[in-house]
Amino acid sequence: MEDLNEIKRESFQAICSDGVVLKGILMIPEKAKAVVQFNGGTAAKKEFYLPFLEFLATEGFICCLWDYRGSGDSAPDNLKNCNFTFSDYGLKDMPTIKDYLNSRFPQFPYLIFGHSVGGQQIGFMDNLSNVKGMVNFAVSTGYQPNMPFSYRLLFFYFFYIFTPLSILLTGYLSAKQFGIMEDLPKNVVLEWRNWCSKKDYFFDPAFYGKSVPEGNFKKFDFPIHTFWATDDTISNEKNTKSYWKHVESKKPITFYEINPSELGEKEVGHFGFFKKRLKEKLWGKALAKLEEFI
Repeated sequence: MEDLNEIKRESFQAICSDGVVLKGILMIPEKAKAVVQFNGGTAAKKEFYLPFLEFLATEGFICCLWDYRGSGDSAPDNLKNCNFTFSDYGLKDMPTIKDYLNSRFPQFPYLIFGHSVGGQQIGFMDNLSNVKGMVNFAVSTGYQPNMPFSYRLLFFYFFYIFTPLSILLTGYLSAKQFGIMEDLPKNVVLEWRNWCSKKDYFFDPAFYGKSVPEGNFKKFDFPIHTFWATDDTISNEKNTKSYWKHVESKKPITFYEINPSELGEKEVGHFGFFKKRLKEKLWGKALAKLEEFI
């Protein structure tokens, strides 16, 4: 259903404990019933997700869309001298957004929607006490050997040729000018690359409990529902299982397999869930889960 609510859109900013300013967009329905913190994918242009969140807002969900530190509107003027890390997303940025939303809308149930890294790093957050539930799409490890051969070649080129050359020439990952993704600080993309080199991602003993904390990944106290697409080159079945075997919750953790052919679609992939053409086929299923969790 559409146009149930008049939606007010406003820009906002939230300040992290280390002084970093995060910027984003709020979509506030006239008749609201819950808050959704939407955590997007790595270096994804946040406006890509706007149609999906506008859909949720018309159904009464206050939606928060924002950029991680060092990316999009939250990027500093000079990325070359930026020392942000990938794990800062979950350790510093996600908790800051949640604190901001809790203080702004304390009267509403709290939900999280994560895409890719936006769901991966939830366990690093230290302020999850009032979360009613989380819905995800394409949340998995990013282990290269589990990907199709053609994508492994692209993966290798991006991380081991394009990335080091870009850092050498500019001091950061300069990807936006090539239409690949948003630019990223060098330490963000290098930590991301290191995690992707291990089957268990940041849960690998080389990182877990060392360069990243153990967090709350085995101490969740809310239900989690994850959509994944069978044609996703990154979050395929193997990588999805590799990630979620490390996660535990006192409430159910469930999965929904999206097969493009069963939907009459040629592809869904790693981003297709949020495209307007799948509104009638998938968005309602996500909405139903959010409704269930509140």
